[in-house]
Amino acid sequence: YVNKRFSQVSGYTKDELIGKNHHIVRHPDTPNTIFKQMWYKLKKGRIFSGILKNKRKDGTPYWVDTTIVPIKNEKDEIVEYMAIRHNLTELFNLHQEIESTQKDVVYKMGEIGETRSKETGNHVKRVAEYSKLLALYYGLDKKEAEMLKQASPMHDIGKVGIQDKILLKPGALEKDEFEEMKMHAVYGYNALTRAENKLDGESFLSVAKEMAYTHHEKWDGSGYPNGKKEKDIHLYARIVAVADVFDALSSKRCYKEPMELDKVLSIMKQDAGTHFDPELITLFLDNLDKFLAIKEVYKDDDNAHTIMDIINGIKS
Repeated sequence: YVNKRFSQVSGYTKDELIGKNHHIVRHPDTPNTIFKQMWYKLKKGRIFSGILKNKRKDGTPYWVDTTIVPIKNEKDEIVEYMAIRHNLTELFNLHQEIESTQKDVVYKMGEIGETRSKETGNHVKRVAEYSKLLALYYGLDKKEAEMLKQASPMHDIGKVGIQDKILLKPGALEKDEFEEMKMHAVYGYNALTRAENKLDGESFLSVAKEMAYTHHEKWDGSGYPNGKKEKDIHLYARIVAVADVFDALSSKRCYKEPMELDKVLSIMKQDAGTHFDPELITLFLDNLDKFLAIKEVYKDDDNAHTIMDIINGIKS
């Protein structure tokens, strides 16, 4: 038996569904372990409840809150199953839209944070793309690598709390100035923690705050703010550190001209095992052509204006 509502939600007619296995609407994203757990319970005569991602006839996904009840005869034998489903698709689509909006806001905030130090938005884009690519080479799956890309623009968001006279100083920083500059890691972590606490459950802000806090830690323990070393430093932060330093060295900044590529690579090789995770540097160098291709796609325009340039122009 199939009711009209099931046909409407799944996109199949009653005749197409009757006699078919439930696999006809099973979505490939749903792991086999869920169905193993489901049948383990049902065969023991217990009720199964769970949220499942299914697939309509046209291939589009839909989500249902499912309850399956074993029906028994007078001998306590299971003779059939009754399934009751509530369509949650609209709720899931709304959640995905909200999550997408949050990611877009975070990305734009990262760009604004970089403009405090007169960087163009392309720095944020390059670091994000470098980080995702390096994560994939390290062996992270596409979903995790994409999350790292989305969160990476926030690694320096704490710079918004640093005074302009320090952040924009064209020369070397004095000792006390550098101590203040180092605080951007703490400022960023605190800000992202407060933002995360306003959301329910885990979010990609957990990744962002970890990167903001630890991307200046060094493999040998000489970094800041906590002197963590080697794999005590979160993998995401170790990846972003390689991406960020490569871009910083090879790009123009308010206090320096871009370095020649040979010199940049020499520094990064030299710092493998001291500043950087040596395995990540090996992966980076072995696939250098892919990173240089990203650099070319998102190269800076000498005539581009940062957001701060535009704001200052309006003020004048």
